[in-house]
Amino acid sequence: MNTANTIDCRGQRCPAPILATAKAARSLGTAGGGILEIAADDDAFPFDIRSWCRSSGSELVDLSSDPEGVHRALVRVGARPGDGTGRGAASVAPSRLAAPPPIPSIAPSTPRPLVSLAPAGAAPEPSPSVRPPVATSSSRVAAPPTELDFRGQRCPEPILGLARRARALGPGAELEVVADDPAFALDLESWCRSSNATVISLEPEGSVLRARIRVAGRAPEGTTTARLPAEEARAPVPAEATGPATISLYGVPAARRLEQLEASLQTVEGSQLRVLADDPAFGLELVQWAAAAGHRLLGLDARDGISAELELARVTTALAPVQSQALAPALDEPQCTLLVLHNDREALLAALLVAVGAAAQGMGVMMFFTFWGLNLLRGDGPNPSVPAEKVSWAQRMFKWMMPRGPRRQKLGKLDMGGIGRTMLGSIMKRYELMDIPELMAAAEEQGVRFVACTMSMQVMGITKRDLAARDNLEFGGVAAFVESASRSRVSLTF
Repeated sequence: MNTANTIDCRGQRCPAPILATAKAARSLGTAGGGILEIAADDDAFPFDIRSWCRSSGSELVDLSSDPEGVHRALVRVGARPGDGTGRGAASVAPSRLAAPPPIPSIAPSTPRPLVSLAPAGAAPEPSPSVRPPVATSSSRVAAPPTELDFRGQRCPEPILGLARRARALGPGAELEVVADDPAFALDLESWCRSSNATVISLEPEGSVLRARIRVAGRAPEGTTTARLPAEEARAPVPAEATGPATISLYGVPAARRLEQLEASLQTVEGSQLRVLADDPAFGLELVQWAAAAGHRLLGLDARDGISAELELARVTTALAPVQSQALAPALDEPQCTLLVLHNDREALLAALLVAVGAAAQGMGVMMFFTFWGLNLLRGDGPNPSVPAEKVSWAQRMFKWMMPRGPRRQKLGKLDMGGIGRTMLGSIMKRYELMDIPELMAAAEEQGVRFVACTMSMQVMGITKRDLAARDNLEFGGVAAFVESASRSRVSLTF
């Protein structure tokens, strides 16, 4: 890696130097790697470049400052596979669509985790779902699925009704769900991943989505489970025994279980593995380890210790279930979820600064806009590519009284009828600081996902036609936010 690239960020202020560095590093990484030389006079640059290098996996070769206050950094960027996003081929962010494309039906005889709602060609993610083992024999005819019709209901009603019915019917029950809420596709995907439910089929019918799912838990009648009684689990497994290889962690200290499991994998032959342990609390750690390593969890029983069956990634990568990328990048990628509730100018600036900063450091970022925060996504005029929707007189007046778009949001304090806003804008321009429109463009370039809450849109009379056209804009509901936040290392509200 002997390529030299120079970036002159003098006169730029945070986060511009780091964004420029991240952009150049992505291009250099896909070209095979090399050396970046960055010059900046922002006082925050030395701290920021050290943090960025640690987060992105780049090497800070040298950092120096001259008497004029200019900081110079030499950064070694490694080769990175993928499409130029800098996150590798396994976490390529798909283009964002206003509505999911048609999805072919899946035959009921081949249950599998949720089918991808992302465009064709997007890379699959490893699934963290804890699913019952696939049926090996069945002598009974399955009961017809319970039908739930949520047409006309809006978020969060369809998901709440689905969860309520799933709890009432219990593990292994099948449900057929019909809904026409624009947020339902993303919400259903999130709920299934969070609750470990299995989607048997998923079909769009015009504006209606029809899904057939199986509630997580007990396997259907006629299937075998991965559970072993405690006495049998403690007994040594005969060498001639058939079935998956078995690794027993009974008696192994908690701090050394994963280390011994990793070491034992080197001797395992075949695609399947059974893991036994005497501590039920090890189940969560095992699930997280399997998801991070890309292994597929086929079954898990936490009664009388742990008995789990896995399909190893090194053999079954091509057979891994197709999981949607609409919610987040790869599971082992650090996540950042931001709830944008307010539209005070200073709050929006802070939210966007955090978003672009986290994205520049390699994190997958989702910004969930709800209630007043939705005004940031509004355009200066109607989006001509989206058909008009009817709203009530009260909704129209409510929408008319709210500021729209990135340039019209007021300060929460000292706005003084726009005087304070103008003063702040002139100060930021004088010091060449990135304002809201520039930060939004940078967020889109960095792959930050904007998700609009459909329930809040309906309450406030904001339609899809009112929102500016953006490639990174999606529509979701409370389940989408909760599932993303639960997987995030950073979750903040603005």
